[in-house]
Amino acid sequence: MPTPDVALVSGDLLFASRLRAVLAPTTRVAMAAAGELPAEGMVFVDLNDEVEARIDLISALRARGDTRIIGFCQHDDREVRVRAMEHGADQVVTNGALQEAALRLIGRERD
Repeated sequence: MPTPDVALVSGDLLFASRLRAVLAPTTRVAMAAAGELPAEGMVFVDLNDEVEARIDLISALRARGDTRIIGFCQHDDREVRVRAMEHGADQVVTNGALQEAALRLIGRERD
């Protein structure tokens, strides 16, 4: 089985299914378990819950240096967006913009 192209750090199965649906069939999405440091080169980090642990994960991924990190959270959670960027996220988008951002980042247009 080939290695997935991107990882999603989230406990939200609805986000996972949406992301998988929009990126299929060319890009596979792996779910990363809590406390796991995903090996994929692009990681989507859900900042809607477990914020402190996920901010720490962003810092660890940034220290690795070779990962594209995209956080996502509620549109009105400015503090979380700022903190994620300060800790190394390349981009933080709203929950609603996640699918479009994912397509843009992998170089695909919506069908």
